[in-house]
Amino acid sequence: MLYHRAEEVFANEPALHEFQRERQEKLTELQRLYRIRLTPTIAAARKLMKTRAEPELLRLEQRAAITQLRALDAHHLRRIRGIHQNFNQRRAGLDVPRALVQRDKVHQLIENAGMVLIAGGHVAVLLNRIRLFGLDRLLAEKPVIAWSAGAMAMTERIVLFHHSAPQGRRDSELLDAGLGIVRRRVLLPHASTRLDWRNRRRLALFSRRFSPATCCTLDNGSMIHLEDDQLKTSKKCSIIMRTGRKRALTKA
Repeated sequence: MLYHRAEEVFANEPALHEFQRERQEKLTELQRLYRIRLTPTIAAARKLMKTRAEPELLRLEQRAAITQLRALDAHHLRRIRGIHQNFNQRRAGLDVPRALVQRDKVHQLIENAGMVLIAGGHVAVLLNRIRLFGLDRLLAEKPVIAWSAGAMAMTERIVLFHHSAPQGRRDSELLDAGLGIVRRRVLLPHASTRLDWRNRRRLALFSRRFSPATCCTLDNGSMIHLEDDQLKTSKKCSIIMRTGRKRALTKA
């Protein structure tokens, strides 16, 4: 009942609710500013990926363009984390007894559980609720089965992607910092329908942009089993290679 508990907290702790609203407004505005910079940066990198030129000259320019794209993503992630840190510092000074009661109840439930299941939904809202109750440390200590947006929330950075969105073509973008329980992987739910597998240049740029993290697809029937960041088994999962092709995810 995580979402229900959150609504009760917001109804009974108006100061905390206002802080949450203020943080979300800042994150939304920061995302808008990020997109203004992202559009020309990724457009330049994409154009260089399909430009014909002397190989040695072209390779260095492609590398520089991708480096700029990575730097923008890293800057955006730092700004996001700064907003979260500021919120946490301000929240620490609030007197919110009812919120603490709900937090303690949720902590007790998780501490007594042998395993935690985290479903999908809206990844930003899910992360918001997990952070509201301070569950990141507890989840890191428990066996977790997560899928769709729940799986994305476990990673270090949340990447939104959809090569054929209903509202038209859009660039993949960094949305938020995740919980960091799953490291060095970008998880891509519904990849079979959201990625344009015919466009290898675009996928090559995607893979190189988020390197050294591995971009892993998740679809119906997919499974990745990790223990201490080590891959134990996988099923019906692929990784996007630097060439834009995909290959099966294996321990090797």
